[in-house]
Amino acid sequence: MLPGENGLEPGSNFAARLLPWLDKTWLSKLNCELSFCELNPLLDSSAMNASHWFSLAARLLDEQNDYNSFLLLQGTDTLAWTAAALTCLLANFSPPVILTASQLPLASPKSDALDNIKFALEQTLQLETGCYIAFANALLPAKATRKFDSEGFNAFTAVSTDLVNSHFWPSSGQLTAKELNQLAGSFQPNLLRLPLIPSLKDAWLAQQLEGLDGLILEGLGSGNSPHLPLTFKRITELHKTQGLAVGLTSQCWQGGVNQNYAASAALQKTGLVALGKMTPEYAEARLACLLALKKLNKITTEAIFLYWLDK
Repeated sequence: MLPGENGLEPGSNFAARLLPWLDKTWLSKLNCELSFCELNPLLDSSAMNASHWFSLAARLLDEQNDYNSFLLLQGTDTLAWTAAALTCLLANFSPPVILTASQLPLASPKSDALDNIKFALEQTLQLETGCYIAFANALLPAKATRKFDSEGFNAFTAVSTDLVNSHFWPSSGQLTAKELNQLAGSFQPNLLRLPLIPSLKDAWLAQQLEGLDGLILEGLGSGNSPHLPLTFKRITELHKTQGLAVGLTSQCWQGGVNQNYAASAALQKTGLVALGKMTPEYAEARLACLLALKKLNKITTEAIFLYWLDK
């Protein structure tokens, strides 16, 4: 990031700005050759969406035989989404893929950028495969990691390890670079992530659900909800008539969804998928990837509900 007219904005030629900061002795000990490339046009991470995940995955597939490992640098705001999506789109990808970012730009005083990049580079040489986030000297599983601090350097944490070793994905779900590029240019799923808060107006909310491809509800506690009978009736109708994919996560960072309370009974009758301890970021990214498979006629609507849970 570099200062711009309206604040910090993406800056080009990052390699030229980074290399002078990397100690030559440290680089020689790494004993590796670095290659750099940049997105064109440059993009703030807050503007990233599913089309960019498909494009990144296609680029990695095209170049997987040219490199031993890959390090992706992007902003922190959507880092967890990108990492989660790549774990799905690159399920059988051999080289390790590590993502990192920083809370402060490289040239800022006391920036964490250089430390994060150096740590990530070291990790790429030690891992054989897998997708991870490297941040603040911690190697975090892409499926379970969330950003929880907008300022502090320890900005990311892994909130659950239950799904880390799960590899439940359709056998038809290994897309080619050509298919991913096709999706990048033509498919943007319309998803809504909705915290079920006490002040929601039922009649109003029930009318806002048209045109959705997927709905991720964030329940209270272990998966409970305010009294929203009209909304739940409409969700049930859309699920049955249009195949609307509906999932339930928790607003709590730990514990997940278990729906042991009577307050969750109405929710359970809508046809939703209770997503356990899955993070909302992973739930959204995984659903987007499953909907992409359906778009390409790789799976059925029923398979989306089966594979969304990831176990």
